[in-house]
Amino acid sequence: MFLHGLLRGGSSVFRGVLLLVAALLGCSPEVREIELAELDLTDMTTVQDIRARLDKAEGAAFASYVAKHYVRSAAFCGRPLVTADGQPPATVGEAIDLTLTRDAEDRRALEEAAGPRHPRELAKQEWDELISERDTVIDAQSRLLEVGGTASQSSREWKTLEARKLKLDGRLAELKPRAFGTGD
Repeated sequence: MFLHGLLRGGSSVFRGVLLLVAALLGCSPEVREIELAELDLTDMTTVQDIRARLDKAEGAAFASYVAKHYVRSAAFCGRPLVTADGQPPATVGEAIDLTLTRDAEDRRALEEAAGPRHPRELAKQEWDELISERDTVIDAQSRLLEVGGTASQSSREWKTLEARKLKLDGRLAELKPRAFGTGD
């Protein structure tokens, strides 16, 4: 109860530090059960402390809630999140769940609005993905050269990367006419 009283009063930095200390001591509530009313979501230290205690996906959803769906956010999307009974989320967990649901609905609506895509557009998207993958392979080869010098070119790792790069080059060569036309 003492911790609860301290969280409701005092500076937001003080509350953020208390949340972190409570988490480290193991006496804090389950992070999803923390009441949003007890938090200053305009204080990024508090937000980062909560996010750090969540898994990656839930942490990203909580950050999205604070950035886009929290009414006092500078980047507020304009559509407040509400529960089935029309109330704003009361806990971190509710905020995460509502954010994940809204973000999925928004993605679906965007995909539906885009409609079917032209085969050339799909080919260009695939081209970009293959180029990105090829760049990653080349970066890995560069790191090998930095560490092991030219001797690394005879290593098993280099040969694996080279084979992967050649395969990507082949796929790019096959895809080029579909993505960019034949030049006629």
